[in-house]
Amino acid sequence: MKLLTQSDDYGFTRGVTCGILDAIENGVVRNTGLFVNMPESEHAASFIQDYPQVCFGIDFNIVSGDPVSDPELLPDLVDQDGHFIRSTVKMADPRFGKEELWPYEQVLTELRAQLKHFVRLAGQPPEYLHGHSISRSSPAYIRAIRTLSEESGVPYSADCHKKVNMYWAANGYNTKPFTVEKQLETDALAYVREHLDEAMGHEYVLLGGHVGFVDADLFRYTTYSVIRCKDHEVFTSDFVKNWILRNNVELITYRDLK
Repeated sequence: MKLLTQSDDYGFTRGVTCGILDAIENGVVRNTGLFVNMPESEHAASFIQDYPQVCFGIDFNIVSGDPVSDPELLPDLVDQDGHFIRSTVKMADPRFGKEELWPYEQVLTELRAQLKHFVRLAGQPPEYLHGHSISRSSPAYIRAIRTLSEESGVPYSADCHKKVNMYWAANGYNTKPFTVEKQLETDALAYVREHLDEAMGHEYVLLGGHVGFVDADLFRYTTYSVIRCKDHEVFTSDFVKNWILRNNVELITYRDLK
C-alpha cells in the first residue's frame, strides 16, 4: 500500500502553522498546502524549506481572510469591507446549491493572483494545486483550478487522486455542519483506530486532515477549529505510526503521482 498523508491549510494561523510543522517533525504528514492570503502566510512559507521530504502545494482559499487581488474585481466573493464572504454565509443563502455563487471569472482572477503570490512567498511554484472547503459546492471553482493546472503544468490534487483510484481512509468523522460542541465530542483517533483497516487491499490510500494547534485567530476565520488539534493527535499518534510499520506501508507524496 502507498499512503498519501496530507494536512491542509498551512499558514492559516500561527497555531495551524505550528501544529502542521510538529506533525511533520513528530508525525507522518508529508504533504501540505499553503494558504497564501493570510497574515501568517509569509512566516509559514519561510519554514517549509527545512523539510525537503514534504511536498509543498497551494490550497486555494476564497472563503477566509482577504483576497490577494483587488477586491473591486471580486464583487461576488467579498463583503462590503473587502473580506472574503465565509462559506457558512454562502451556505445560508437560499440560492446555495441552485445557482453558482462563486462566478468563474472572479474566481479565476483571484486564484491566478494567489498562484503568483505563492511563487513570491516560496520562491518556486507549488508542487500541487488543491481546493478548499467549497470544492463540492462550486463547479466554477473546480473549473478555475483546472484552468490554472493546464496553464501552469502543476497537477490538481483531485486529478491525481482519480488517476490512481485513490481510496480515502477514515474520513467520516467531520461532516458539516460541524459545530464546536460536536468537534469537542469527536474522538478522531478512536474513529481512525476503528476504520483505518478498511483501507487494506487498496493500492493508493489518502489519509487527510486539517492539523493545527488552536489559537484565537482560528475562531475569527473559521468554524472548523477545535477538531484541528484532534487531527494533530491522529497524525502524530503511535497508533498510526505503528500501523504504517506493521503493514509495510509506503508514505508517498504528490511527486509520486505525476
